[in-house]
Amino acid sequence: MRFIALATAALAALTASVAGINDLAQFKVKSKVIEGNTKFCGLWGSLYHTGAGMWDVTFQDNRTAGWYSFINNTQFQWAYPTPTNTESDDIPWALDLQYQAYNAWGTIEVSAGYGSEYYGRNFTVAENGTIVSDFEEWAGWLICDWGHQVPQLFWAQIAYNITVLCSCARVELYADTGSPSS
Repeated sequence: MRFIALATAALAALTASVAGINDLAQFKVKSKVIEGNTKFCGLWGSLYHTGAGMWDVTFQDNRTAGWYSFINNTQFQWAYPTPTNTESDDIPWALDLQYQAYNAWGTIEVSAGYGSEYYGRNFTVAENGTIVSDFEEWAGWLICDWGHQVPQLFWAQIAYNITVLCSCARVELYADTGSPSS
């Protein structure tokens, strides 16, 4: 009986935190490897500046280096870190999947604004805390060692059976609202 009460309380706490995430609550993005190179497990999402108003999603090995994110009406957005962190500092930085014709996986771009209607919507935080999309072409996340000399995020396209390269891993991304020691 005591176990059931504890399990129910734990489930309620988890459900409450996930429900809060879907309401513009900020979280940090953490990776978990499901196939491939395990060195990409437990990394924290951040942005790498690539040009005027453009960023790539990359990963660091400590939570402090991770940027805060949030879901805004199914748009996966990043909060630009500012010294004051006031509402007037908020600039929407939207994640967009980049279409790659005849490729098994594609790049991701983050840019100022609210993202595209087609490639930038349909993200949510599932009940287990994973960040997923119901976009018709999306088949999951990949992290690879790539051009920035830090791990970079990509997306898998549904029409392909992907062979994971040794410099990559299929990952799940988790919304982490925990303390810095999480």
